[in-house]
Amino acid sequence: MAPRTTAPIYGAHGPHGTRRTRRHSSRALTAALLLATAAAAFAAAALFAAPAQLGLPTANARGLAVIAATIGAICLATAFWQHRLLAAAHRDSIVLQRTVEALRRREAYEEAQSELMARISDLIEVFTRTRNLEAVLNEAVRALQAILGVSFLVLQLYDDEGGRLPLTIEEGGERIDLGDPIRADVIENGKSRLINQLANTGRFPGLVERGYTSLMVAPLGRGRRATDRSIGLIAALNKDNHDFTGHELSLLAHFSRHAGLIIENAQLYKRAEHLAQHDGLTNLYNHRHFVATLNTEIEKAGKIGAPVALIMADIDDFKRYNDTHGHPKGDVLLRQIATILIENTRHRDIVARYGGEEFVVILPITGRYGARRVAETIRAQVEQHPFEGEDRSGVVTMTLGVAVFPEDADAAESLIQQADDALYRGKSQGKNRVCWSAPPTEPAAPAPTA
Repeated sequence: MAPRTTAPIYGAHGPHGTRRTRRHSSRALTAALLLATAAAAFAAAALFAAPAQLGLPTANARGLAVIAATIGAICLATAFWQHRLLAAAHRDSIVLQRTVEALRRREAYEEAQSELMARISDLIEVFTRTRNLEAVLNEAVRALQAILGVSFLVLQLYDDEGGRLPLTIEEGGERIDLGDPIRADVIENGKSRLINQLANTGRFPGLVERGYTSLMVAPLGRGRRATDRSIGLIAALNKDNHDFTGHELSLLAHFSRHAGLIIENAQLYKRAEHLAQHDGLTNLYNHRHFVATLNTEIEKAGKIGAPVALIMADIDDFKRYNDTHGHPKGDVLLRQIATILIENTRHRDIVARYGGEEFVVILPITGRYGARRVAETIRAQVEQHPFEGEDRSGVVTMTLGVAVFPEDADAAESLIQQADDALYRGKSQGKNRVCWSAPPTEPAAPAPTA
């Protein structure tokens, strides 16, 4: 924050000029009184030293000299007393000036805090409407940079599980590295840092080379317990010779607390949204999301006259596998099957757990021959995979049923039924195969072998 200038409150020349004038006036008055007293003293001494034959006039003169000396002494005492009063007034003026400056700094801090809170309130409202965390944080960083008046501001989130920085927002026209020691101290220990005169510390040569002179950092999202880890940090740097103050660090920490709450709420919302759409065991899409997506894809495909293929797949003899290896190993098998399905489909394809040991794959804008390649690849990959607890491949297999919109069905519900019927025909024919609601007219390519 740029330092505010205060208007002079003591005369036209300001408080320093007023104090200087008072000092000069006091010194001049004291000097004049001292000279007057000295002159009276010299006169009295001269009269007292005169011969006694001078008579009455001499006596009168001596009396006047005594009176003059007394008056001079009184004037001198008055001058010293006035000097003491002026010194006290000078001290009071300094205290008053410092009080006024402190009040103005406090007023500036409260104004900045009020403006910051208003911006945070606006950002919370925007996030509530849009749920776009990155856009909201970008706007928050720009607002904070303007309020603090700093050269550079950076906000970094830390991914504790991946050990990386998944999101970095910078405002200031360049990219900088704060260094691992600062990140560790602030994120792991939750400590704020204010460092002025960076060149004198010898710890930040990279920042000093770029012209930065001061730094302050605050943790983001510090938890309720002292042992809670922060989710990131926010740092402000300056390139001019303006040192950061405790008030500015307080503003940064205040912002970091509220920004941390926005981020944590966004993460909770995202996690809840993920759980609402994904299966907890395999992390694939769940049945509800699959049905909604299939309806959407069929609606879009119907408008442009494109096909949509649906694959339903079931693990053969999964109950026997569970009985042999136990349910924990069965859960591992389900997760491994999910990985095979993801690795052998496109990014735009939708892979979901339909229920139990059944899986489904939606292939947008894909006809029979494209669906055949995907289904046969999945079947072969499962057959060839060395699953845990098996001493050879081919023990775990899958049967798949395929149906295509609009040739086999004109709606999502009937398309699911057609694919399911094809799947159970494959089960009845011996398992470990791909069956069709209506097979392709061309001969199928030979399935990959183990």
